[in-house]
Amino acid sequence: MSAAPRSIAFFDLDHTLVDGDSDTSFIEYLHRRGEVARDVIDDKEPIHAAYLEGRPWQADYERLLARIYGGRDVAATARLAAAHAQEGVLPMLFAGARDLVARERARRSALVLLTTTNQAVAGPVAAALGFDQLLSTRLEVMDGCYTGALVEGFCTGPGKAQALLAHCEAAGVDPRRCAMFGDGRSDMEALGAVGEPVAVHPVEALAELAAERGWPTLDLSLPG
Repeated sequence: MSAAPRSIAFFDLDHTLVDGDSDTSFIEYLHRRGEVARDVIDDKEPIHAAYLEGRPWQADYERLLARIYGGRDVAATARLAAAHAQEGVLPMLFAGARDLVARERARRSALVLLTTTNQAVAGPVAAALGFDQLLSTRLEVMDGCYTGALVEGFCTGPGKAQALLAHCEAAGVDPRRCAMFGDGRSDMEALGAVGEPVAVHPVEALAELAAERGWPTLDLSLPG
């Protein structure tokens, strides 16, 4: 008997699996521990609003990330991020998030977390939830420290779709056999790149696109 064709489920993180923004949460976590100044939080708020509303945000956030991470020790940051994942992110999981991940685990050959959030923050969350791989915005590392620069820009919008398709090609998986779960504008292209797109409590723009294309929607605020 031949093996079943391989299939991957890709998941966005913030506002899809968790009811909040893990990136903002980590910045607040760093501030509470005296790692960053209060003005970093204040400067993030309009950037996050622009991201949610589909307005330009990348240039401003790249500069802010340089302030947050430039020169920061990777190992020390990893310890903080691991604690934050347990204390700050996992408690924000939607009620039905773990059940969804478990169902897709039973159906797929692999699970991939596909997120705009950088690897320092998202990596421990992906590990805690049992994902096989993380595709994310990547902070540049040199000599054990973050330089403050990004590697290949933000994993968002068309970049998310490119990362998804490149991963499928490298894994020898047909994206038409794959699923993508996402909630926002930045997920639209990735959702359109797979055969099984699912809009998870979508923002208005995605809800309209899902209705137009006949994509199913899902609400994880309730278990089951």
